[in-house]
Amino acid sequence: MGRKGMLLRPYQQAAIDAVYSYLRAHDDNPCVVLPTGSGKSPVSAAICRDAVGLWNGRVLILAHVKELLEQAADKLRQVCPELKFGIYSAGLKRRDTSQPVILAGIQSVFQKACELDAFDLILVDEAHLIPGDGEGMYRTFLADAKK
Repeated sequence: MGRKGMLLRPYQQAAIDAVYSYLRAHDDNPCVVLPTGSGKSPVSAAICRDAVGLWNGRVLILAHVKELLEQAADKLRQVCPELKFGIYSAGLKRRDTSQPVILAGIQSVFQKACELDAFDLILVDEAHLIPGDGEGMYRTFLADAKK
């Protein structure tokens, strides 16, 4: 059982525990890899719930297409109905930045990191799209968000 009653599979809870363990031991970015259909969205939702509810943090979830933002929003509503979140996406015609969790399209925010309030945690859906080196929207945004 996850925090506040959210039922997680053992491997989902293990992924969450591994993220927290990694963050305690390292000053860089963990990567969670789960297969298609394994329930990455509940894992992300549980991490968001903990970041906001336990640590009073602010979370940004980045995705490259509006369908992934809609999917993440639906899953947050299902598994964390008490969690307030906003959506920042030109494709969805939304620009809400006032909530503790923001779901954002990378195309909408990649040059606006300095305009958004600071985030304690940034989750990237489909993180394999971030190039290993060089530039790109994700790298530009993440570098600017650290400033």
